[in-house]
Amino acid sequence: MSTMSTRPKIPRNVIIIAFVALASGFGQDLITPVLPAYLAMLGVSTAGIGLADGLLQGAMSIFRFASGILSDRYRNRKFFVFLGYALSSVSRPLLALVGGLPAIAFLRTIDGVGKGMKDAPRDALVADSAEAGIRGRAFGFQRLIDTLGSVLGPLTAAGVLILLSVSIKSYHIIFAIAAIPGVIALALIWFGIKEKQSTRYEVRGTAMAHLGWRFWFFAIGMSLAMLTKINDSLFLVRAHDIGVSIQWIPVLFAGFTLLYALLSYPLGILSDRIGKAPLIAAGWLVLAIVEFGFSFDPNIAATLVLFALYGLFYALTEGSGRAIIADLAPVQNRGTAYGIYYTLIGLAVIIGGYALGRVWDSMSPETAFRISAVGSLLGFLVLSALAGMGGKRKTAVI
Repeated sequence: MSTMSTRPKIPRNVIIIAFVALASGFGQDLITPVLPAYLAMLGVSTAGIGLADGLLQGAMSIFRFASGILSDRYRNRKFFVFLGYALSSVSRPLLALVGGLPAIAFLRTIDGVGKGMKDAPRDALVADSAEAGIRGRAFGFQRLIDTLGSVLGPLTAAGVLILLSVSIKSYHIIFAIAAIPGVIALALIWFGIKEKQSTRYEVRGTAMAHLGWRFWFFAIGMSLAMLTKINDSLFLVRAHDIGVSIQWIPVLFAGFTLLYALLSYPLGILSDRIGKAPLIAAGWLVLAIVEFGFSFDPNIAATLVLFALYGLFYALTEGSGRAIIADLAPVQNRGTAYGIYYTLIGLAVIIGGYALGRVWDSMSPETAFRISAVGSLLGFLVLSALAGMGGKRKTAVI
């Protein structure tokens, strides 16, 4: 019998979750690349734009932690996944009906609650559904399909802005379109996901006490690296400063996201063969190169190459990062592990994003990107150390 015929198939739940994420990702990234310009058109200050994003990120961090623990405690991942997607699916199209910062900030907070509510249980459900030997492939497939939504969303937004011109009405149309993928995502969860009885475990004691030092080493190491990572918004701001027009920013966003999507699945398969930590470490080295490149004044061609490498960074780190948590955490505490991991990463993004923004404003973008490049090199060293600790235990940990 051939190797191809004996390879376990990607489980039904993973496939359903992937297409749920595609629909929701379409709605999310329909809005994400255009919202800063929309707020600026309304007269919202830079601080106000940062506040709206900060509230979303903060809500995500808090509820990622809570929902991960609760999904372990109540042994029902599907409920929290559905609730999270429902909150995001409702809040996004409502942006078309409001026009002031307080209401927009409130809706972004609700979106953040939803995103945080579903992330840890969703990834724990993927991990529960996939065998250890194909877990990297399962997460790679999920990231591939998920990220395609993040390609289609910005392209749709760009199409509306190019066809109808940049106006308040155009932005409202974009926000209203987000209702359609939201309904599709909720229907897929409700009718498609079947949580197996075998994934429901009794939780005893304190979950955090059973996660192990390798989990904490990875989670804290990644969080420290994220403290100095330039966020996506500032990469896009840098691209605009270099000469990419506002109408084409969503297309640029879609381009590097497409590369990320296309590479996620084959790199997920590779991570099952050679280990996940080496790929994650390589991703941080790639990011250091990207950030160092943006610390100069690249031309348009160089900018496109750097954004392509930025997509490679995500492909190397996102799927493997989610899969390695499942390898490092006991099955009955996976929701908690994902919740803690996402919370630490989220807090690091908020703190680091603010600090780098201050460096950007008070000193220069070049200085901010050079600091980030040094931080990413340190992240590369930390993840390389974790890969070395794994020794020959490729199937168990890394």
